[in-house]
Amino acid sequence: MPSLRCLPTSPSRRSAAEKSPMQLEAFPGKKRRGISLTPLIDVVFILLLFFMLSSNFMHWRQITLSSAEQSEQTPDKIEVVRVESDAGRVTHAGKSYQLQDLTALSALVAANPEAVFAVEAAPEVKTQTLVSLLDQLHRAGAKKVSMTGVLP
Repeated sequence: MPSLRCLPTSPSRRSAAEKSPMQLEAFPGKKRRGISLTPLIDVVFILLLFFMLSSNFMHWRQITLSSAEQSEQTPDKIEVVRVESDAGRVTHAGKSYQLQDLTALSALVAANPEAVFAVEAAPEVKTQTLVSLLDQLHRAGAKKVSMTGVLP
């Protein structure tokens, strides 16, 4: 263990709070060095290199998009189909249908093949009933089907 010696401090190194004229130093005559950042920088670059080499690189492909053109397109007619209950009661334009009645839904789709069929549901209707209606509309030949908000 190194011996401790008391060395007088110069007035410039003495703070106002220090009253003692002597300062203890473990290693007299040696200046304290700052922390060298070189090893830290080396470690950071090695980690950067490791993660760059071990990561997966995605192969990006350029795709061509057609430019936007202004056109006068008429909006599609929207046919609202409401699911009233889990029992399969479906209404459209004031008429009531059963969900299992594919012929009635086929006639509805055949009357307006290019229409958008918007499906609304009552709050108590389960998701499976909605999926069944979407399947029935698809089987009936509907090309454009959309889900809308819940009925109040």
